[in-house]
Amino acid sequence: MFLVALEMYAETASFRVSETHTFHKTLALPPYTTCVGILGATLGLDMETAQSYVKENGISIGVAGHDRGEFRDLWKYRKVKSKETISDVLIREYRVDLTCLIVYGTQAKESADVIADGFSDPVYALTAGHSDSLIHLRNIEVLEADPRPLQTLENCWVPGDLAPLYQPDEAILALPITQKIRPPAITHLPVSFSFFGDKRTVQAREPFTFVGNQIGLSEPVDGFLINDHKVVLR
Repeated sequence: MFLVALEMYAETASFRVSETHTFHKTLALPPYTTCVGILGATLGLDMETAQSYVKENGISIGVAGHDRGEFRDLWKYRKVKSKETISDVLIREYRVDLTCLIVYGTQAKESADVIADGFSDPVYALTAGHSDSLIHLRNIEVLEADPRPLQTLENCWVPGDLAPLYQPDEAILALPITQKIRPPAITHLPVSFSFFGDKRTVQAREPFTFVGNQIGLSEPVDGFLINDHKVVLR
């Protein structure tokens, strides 16, 4: 398999679940559909076309990374409802200093080259969820590798529900008391949308496990080790 590995940095990042409204809680890492959107922005495609492009070219995606903390931003705004102006507030959660590795996998070398060339000169600016959170692309690398069994995971998301397989790693006990521990979290997220003009609705969802601190697995999962990052593709 050919892999396009992209090392990215964002000073702030916010990846909200689409159904949330007045409280935009962020996911730890860019989810699958955000990565599809980033690829679309790179190639100059809208979301509908990008979704078709990923499917038609058999592109799989994986993410690993970490941040240095989080904060909440409070917005106060006014909206018009039934000819009446109402004041309301919105709270958006952000990750700070996000460094991540996004990997696009494909069986065709030509597809990998198109993706890598696109990220070398993207059509649109790349953002980490919110339009104010610009992405700095630090490195682009095209690799050829086969998946290998991974017995431990950390700081990545994995397709599926790993709850029956994982167990805390003893390394957690050696962490300083001031360091926040992030256990795995399972979230059902959109993987495809249906489009009707300017509107879109969720077409399909799948469970994803967001892994923070290192965990062990009773059964290994197939993935890749890239620049010290463990990545599992969907």
